[in-house]
Amino acid sequence: MTKKILIVDDSPSVLAILDDMLQDLGYATASAGNGRDALNLIEQTKFNLIITDLTMPVMDGMTFVEQAKKLPNCKFVPIVMLSSEEDDERIAAAKKVGISTFLRKPIREQQLKTILSIVLGG
Repeated sequence: MTKKILIVDDSPSVLAILDDMLQDLGYATASAGNGRDALNLIEQTKFNLIITDLTMPVMDGMTFVEQAKKLPNCKFVPIVMLSSEEDDERIAAAKKVGISTFLRKPIREQQLKTILSIVLGG
């Protein structure tokens, strides 16, 4: 069964790049431009993994993760957070709200493969 990954980022170029990388690796993908739209998708679909940006309009990554973890469909879904920021305090705070790991942008394909292997177990 193909694993489904939700990508949440306000940058259309980041969404396109991650979508291409993940589909090339054999994953099914869905995307949202902000946390609010992502929560709507989670209510409709069971995802195996969520990759989200930290800084977004409408609903930022931290608030999104906090809200997503309250949904029955997402309680135990691993979440990888992305950001170009280097604010260690925000990264530490993100880990406290329930992310599995944090990656700095720009994401390289080999780095993504390694994280997927660890987080999804293969």
